[in-house]
Amino acid sequence: MINEEFEKAKKSFEEGIKYFQEDKFDLAERSFLTSLELLPNRLSTISNLIKLYIKTNKASKLSEILEKYDQFKNDKNMQFGLAYKYHFEKKIKESIGICNVLINDNDLKISIQDLMALNYKSDQKFLSALKIYKNRIRENRKNFLTFYNTGCLFFDLGKINQAIYFFKKSINLNPKDNRTLWNLSLCALTKKELKYGFELYEYRWEKENSDKKKFEHIDTPESIEKIIDKKILIWDEQGLGDAINFSRFVIEVLNFTSKVTLVVNKKIKDILVNLNSKIEVIDYENLKEQQFDFQLPICSLPKILKIASVKEINFYQLYLKNKTPISKDIKKDQLNIGLAWSGNPNYAVDEYRSISFKNFKTILNLGNINFFKLSQNIKEDELVDYNSSKNILDYGKKSLFEVANLMEHLDLVISSDTSIIHLAGILNVKSILLLNYNSDWRWFNDKEKTIWYPAVKIIKQKKFDTWDSVFEELNNEVKKILYK
Repeated sequence: MINEEFEKAKKSFEEGIKYFQEDKFDLAERSFLTSLELLPNRLSTISNLIKLYIKTNKASKLSEILEKYDQFKNDKNMQFGLAYKYHFEKKIKESIGICNVLINDNDLKISIQDLMALNYKSDQKFLSALKIYKNRIRENRKNFLTFYNTGCLFFDLGKINQAIYFFKKSINLNPKDNRTLWNLSLCALTKKELKYGFELYEYRWEKENSDKKKFEHIDTPESIEKIIDKKILIWDEQGLGDAINFSRFVIEVLNFTSKVTLVVNKKIKDILVNLNSKIEVIDYENLKEQQFDFQLPICSLPKILKIASVKEINFYQLYLKNKTPISKDIKKDQLNIGLAWSGNPNYAVDEYRSISFKNFKTILNLGNINFFKLSQNIKEDELVDYNSSKNILDYGKKSLFEVANLMEHLDLVISSDTSIIHLAGILNVKSILLLNYNSDWRWFNDKEKTIWYPAVKIIKQKKFDTWDSVFEELNNEVKKILYK
């Protein structure tokens, strides 16, 4: 019986290794856990689960397994997992401390160097991180991952040309690495190389921790000509802002078929239902099983529509129907301004695109302005400054449809790169986008205007992660409106 259990555990473990090597992480996890149930406390299985949770950035599961097997805390692989746990928790000093202890272990040396570089990046010690990567390249010029990591470093800094150089070096060594191809798509799109960029953008489904495709039982069209007069289901993906931003391409699909259904997150359904009367817009709860000829994710539309130039990106203003009455909070004798300074805290890029609330102090004290908080979240360290502001009303808990109705009566919306700026943009509300230096590809490194939304003015950082010049310019812009 014992031998039988051992053989089953061994088989599951070997399957887990195989799936891990094939990047089938869900299957690998299932196999390792099965093996661990049959042979509890087996360090080799625990170590591979730790590597798996690190690889897939599953911080909570990493914490769970470290806590569950605390009796092995002095094992080097457990310590390596703990170093990553600290990294995920932004406890950089503690993570580096463990790295320094393990750095000379031959089995972990390369992995520890990678983690050290990540810690330096998180601590904005970019030259230290770059030094690690350059030393690694000198030691081994055939390791595609080192070139990839170096490219990511430059990409995070907004240095697109340098990033492309290292990504291409990585691709030359490993042409099938999906992560590198995905990042190359972002670089190409940033440089307005749209045809090439949108072709590579399809690798978003192949990268680590990618979202799962929906409705795969329905055919995907090979070309736009295939959908002529066909019934097509288009579904949202990524964030709310992405769905709002790419909804313009759903309208363009009507040039090929009038049988278009768009299914979206219910938070934006009541907004996007106003796109075009020919488009059926529903949420997932109300999607009925029916026969569709084809399905497409919304962010694949530019590729299938063969968008090759920013000149081909059209703007369609959205007009709300079923409007609610003008809010009593709108003051006719004051300037009414909406503020959104932070996005989804779970996104890795949020640390650069979000803005500390204290930066708005000067604007909040200008006087004769009625402010509306449009951001959903308030970070704990911002509560004191926020609560001391007497002229800002909280609309962050209201539905996006209610926020959209409010926006139409605002004199100005000021936002960082969040779904709020996309909502204001599609409604053609006068807005100012406060943009980080290493901004998302869709802003194309533009510094004043954006092709996406005519009513949006960009004020972009002149230096990496430095908001001083942005708020100096913003203050002047608000004063112009206030004192005109």
